[in-house]
Amino acid sequence: MKKLFLLSLAAITLICTTNLFAQFGEPEVRKKEVPKNLYDEGYKSGFGFIFGANDFGFGVGGQYRKVITRYTEAHVTFRINGIKDPREQTFIDYFFGTKTVPDKYQRVISFPLSIGLKKRFFAQEVSDNFRFFGSVSGGPVMAFSYPYFNDQNNNGFRENDPQLYQSFERTNDIFTGWKDGDWHLGATGSAEIGIDFNSNFSRLQSMTFGYNFYYFANGLQILEPSKPLTDQNNFPRYQGGQLQTTTSYEPKSYYGSAQISFVFGWMWD
Repeated sequence: MKKLFLLSLAAITLICTTNLFAQFGEPEVRKKEVPKNLYDEGYKSGFGFIFGANDFGFGVGGQYRKVITRYTEAHVTFRINGIKDPREQTFIDYFFGTKTVPDKYQRVISFPLSIGLKKRFFAQEVSDNFRFFGSVSGGPVMAFSYPYFNDQNNNGFRENDPQLYQSFERTNDIFTGWKDGDWHLGATGSAEIGIDFNSNFSRLQSMTFGYNFYYFANGLQILEPSKPLTDQNNFPRYQGGQLQTTTSYEPKSYYGSAQISFVFGWMWD
């Protein structure tokens, strides 16, 4: 009788313990809510104005964006930028404010048109008003080159010292020499990381950091292709009244630079 009582007590204790664990067990895991995004909010397209800077100077442009999925966008970007040879150096006269770039032969303005994809990262971990993303793009670029100085004798070298040379060739201002310019077709590409700001998705506010490059198969002759031959006294050599020259800088095909850009615009459905 005593054994039966003990067995019954043990059975009742086991049942109560099981019910207790059932009542106070771990709660069900709740699924995370989907972060706010352009796609679910109904914004499918957007346009922004671009203001940027790189090793070549400042640039402007425009960008059209098309929302594909919750965290992916396609974009078409057009810019206007200058291109400089990384070997060139600028000297400034601090008394008169004039700039001189030794060995410069041509100015170049580029017009890149690129198509790319933009992907948002860390959507679950970072607030919706601080949206990290990565972007890659590529496409064609047209470049317009025009003379930096008036090369009167077409020898590819600027004669800028009247005491040494028979002529003095002045530099062109930024609006002079366009009629003697040439167009060049090349390729461009970029890789960027950035941030979209503002939880109001109708406003487009972005900042990007990245690397951009240009490639021209035939190269761009930005620096002087020739330099003068000199005698033992380091004076220019002339023959038949013509300055004797030799090869200086070869055309350069690849131009790359880090860049920072700011985009301001709007989105719509």
